[in-house]
Amino acid sequence: MINSISVKNVSKFYKSVGTLALNNISTSFKMGEITAIAGENGAGKSTLVKMLFGLVKPDQGEIFIDKNPINFKSSQEAINNKIGMVFQHFKLIEELTIAQNIALTIEKKKYHFFTDNNKIIEEVQSLIDKYNFKLNANTLVKNLTTGEKQVVEILKMLYREAEILIFDEPTAILSENEASKLFKTIKHLKSKNKCIILITHKLKEILNVCDKVIILRKGNLISEHSTREINEETLTKLMIGDEEILNPSIIHKRLSDNVVLEFKDISLKKHSQDKYMLSNISFDLHQGEILGFCAVSGNGKGVLEAVLGGMMTISSGSILYNKEDITTLKAPELRKKGLAFVPSDRNFYGSALSASLSENLIINKRNLLNQKSKIAKGFIARYSIKGLENQKMGTLSGGNIQKAIVAREIDNMRDYIVFSNPTWGLDLKSTNFIHSKILELKQQNKAIILLSSDLDEIIKLSDKINVIFEGKICKTFDNNEEISKKEIGKYMLGKKLT
Repeated sequence: MINSISVKNVSKFYKSVGTLALNNISTSFKMGEITAIAGENGAGKSTLVKMLFGLVKPDQGEIFIDKNPINFKSSQEAINNKIGMVFQHFKLIEELTIAQNIALTIEKKKYHFFTDNNKIIEEVQSLIDKYNFKLNANTLVKNLTTGEKQVVEILKMLYREAEILIFDEPTAILSENEASKLFKTIKHLKSKNKCIILITHKLKEILNVCDKVIILRKGNLISEHSTREINEETLTKLMIGDEEILNPSIIHKRLSDNVVLEFKDISLKKHSQDKYMLSNISFDLHQGEILGFCAVSGNGKGVLEAVLGGMMTISSGSILYNKEDITTLKAPELRKKGLAFVPSDRNFYGSALSASLSENLIINKRNLLNQKSKIAKGFIARYSIKGLENQKMGTLSGGNIQKAIVAREIDNMRDYIVFSNPTWGLDLKSTNFIHSKILELKQQNKAIILLSSDLDEIIKLSDKINVIFEGKICKTFDNNEEISKKEIGKYMLGKKLT
């Protein structure tokens, strides 16, 4: 039986980018305890948990399970030692069932040769029922909500009998309701004497859910605290040091009556489905306005993002841009007209991870390739991007990848821009920076659409908030008075509808 996992004097230096990710770190994680690892992007959080999961090898120092030193050569060795990890980007195969995903690579065999599908389904459904999840083992993963996919990742760990469970920003793209359900699950796992390690930037999650917090800054261990002994203000100071986080006073009022973008009775239904993914969506986007959209996963917010970005074609209705009909235009054509688009998936849609930072920054300026270095340096300086011109995009921290995408898209825009989950997984400084850029654009009389799973972000920035439920705009709030997250949440769940 495992009692704890610990690291002693571990360090990691990434030579390719000249970064000391961890500097002589010693700490431990106990069973029956939820421990948060907090810090800015680039503080070393992901490197530390990847060491525990066998994905990164320390340059010096040791890792122990109880008092036994371990030297994992792969994540499979970590799994064999009852360690599991849920990544920010789910590692699921959409076309397979829940049971098939969970049992992948460790399928039960009949007569030593044939996969025993009935046995797998029986075991997976039994595991689902044991933890009171409302899922059917035979459901295809592509038909699940984001929150349900998160549950499948947890079940993958439990099916492999993991005792130490690592979560990397587990609520970054979950709605408030989905996050609440996830934390009930995590607390239940704690009651089963599991060791839970949680990377998160959200202070309320740290203080309300976790027992202990470990704070890293620039690769160094700053301090460790029981969450009962620390408050939000102190935690913020420890995470960011002496740098000030500004919270500007925001007036929620559009600055112009000029309409830039019109959605008129937009509906979308796939040929193979009876149910509409979007139904009669109508709204006007004005200059100098931040128009917010929020929804529980699976209710159409992601589909609306795809329509706005020209990645899905609508079934009926019309879209006008400055009175011009752009209903049938695809993404490349919209880009030529000046659409600026910061997608929710920054790694898959927003950037080319294997290309350099400078190549990602000047992708819209092919006629200026001979000035690539000069242009990239300008972006890096203005947006405080911590990265080298020729550094591969995929080696940057999440916050710096997002800053690069935002820099490129703002430079590309004419008069309107779409932001989808612009700050998911970002630290306080990076979040504040992105928010300040969005507010600057409003003051420049630009039109902004904000799609976000973070209600705090939606309420903070939006002049008007549209709640989407089952593909329809079910409620619109003018954000010129006190708005309750609970009230918005009731509409997101359909509880306020008749």
